[in-house]
Amino acid sequence: MTRVAKLNEDMWTELFMDNRENLAHEADRLIRELQKYSEAIKLGDTQQLHTLLREGREMKLLTDKEDYSL
Repeated sequence: MTRVAKLNEDMWTELFMDNRENLAHEADRLIRELQKYSEAIKLGDTQQLHTLLREGREMKLLTDKEDYSL
Protein backbone atom coordinates (compact mmCIF):
# COMPACT_ATOMS: atom_id res chain seq x y z
CA MET A 1 0.00 0.00 0.00
CA THR A 2 2.92 2.37 0.39
CA ARG A 3 3.32 2.55 -3.39
CA VAL A 4 -0.02 4.31 -3.67
CA ALA A 5 0.25 6.37 -0.48
CA LYS A 6 1.15 9.62 -2.26
CA LEU A 7 -1.41 9.19 -5.02
CA ASN A 8 -4.98 10.37 -5.36
CA GLU A 9 -7.12 8.39 -2.91
CA ASP A 10 -10.32 9.07 -4.87
CA MET A 11 -8.83 7.58 -8.02
CA TRP A 12 -7.40 4.57 -6.17
CA THR A 13 -10.65 3.96 -4.30
CA GLU A 14 -12.47 3.82 -7.62
CA LEU A 15 -9.86 1.49 -9.12
CA PHE A 16 -9.96 -0.79 -6.06
CA MET A 17 -13.75 -0.94 -6.16
CA ASP A 18 -13.77 -1.68 -9.88
CA ASN A 19 -11.49 -4.65 -9.24
CA ARG A 20 -12.58 -5.53 -5.71
CA GLU A 21 -13.15 -9.26 -6.22
CA ASN A 22 -9.66 -9.87 -7.58
CA LEU A 23 -8.04 -7.52 -5.07
CA ALA A 24 -9.86 -9.10 -2.12
CA HIS A 25 -8.81 -12.56 -3.30
CA GLU A 26 -5.16 -11.52 -3.65
CA ALA A 27 -5.20 -9.67 -0.31
CA ASP A 28 -6.57 -12.79 1.40
CA ARG A 29 -3.90 -14.93 -0.28
CA LEU A 30 -1.16 -12.52 0.82
CA ILE A 31 -2.47 -12.55 4.39
CA ARG A 32 -2.41 -16.37 4.44
CA GLU A 33 1.19 -16.38 3.20
CA LEU A 34 2.24 -13.76 5.75
CA GLN A 35 0.58 -15.83 8.49
CA LYS A 36 2.83 -18.75 7.52
CA TYR A 37 5.89 -16.53 7.97
CA SER A 38 4.58 -15.16 11.25
CA GLU A 39 3.91 -18.63 12.63
CA ALA A 40 7.35 -19.92 11.63
CA ILE A 41 9.01 -16.90 13.24
CA LYS A 42 6.96 -17.18 16.46
CA LEU A 43 7.73 -20.89 16.77
CA GLY A 44 11.38 -20.45 15.90
CA ASP A 45 10.84 -22.94 13.08
CA THR A 46 13.96 -22.29 11.04
CA GLN A 47 13.25 -25.18 8.68
CA GLN A 48 9.80 -23.83 7.77
CA LEU A 49 11.15 -20.29 7.44
CA HIS A 50 13.92 -21.56 5.18
CA THR A 51 11.35 -23.38 3.05
CA LEU A 52 9.13 -20.30 2.77
CA LEU A 53 12.05 -18.10 1.79
CA ARG A 54 13.24 -20.62 -0.80
CA GLU A 55 9.74 -20.88 -2.27
CA GLY A 56 9.55 -17.10 -2.44
CA ARG A 57 12.88 -16.90 -4.24
CA GLU A 58 11.84 -19.61 -6.69
CA MET A 59 8.55 -17.83 -7.40
CA LYS A 60 10.38 -14.55 -7.99
CA LEU A 61 12.81 -16.22 -10.41
CA LEU A 62 9.90 -17.84 -12.25
CA THR A 63 7.93 -14.61 -12.58
CA ASP A 64 11.04 -12.70 -13.68
CA LYS A 65 11.66 -15.33 -16.35
CA GLU A 66 8.04 -15.07 -17.53
CA ASP A 67 8.31 -11.26 -17.69
CA TYR A 68 11.36 -11.49 -19.96
CA SER A 69 9.67 -13.98 -22.28
CA LEU A 70 6.86 -11.55 -23.08
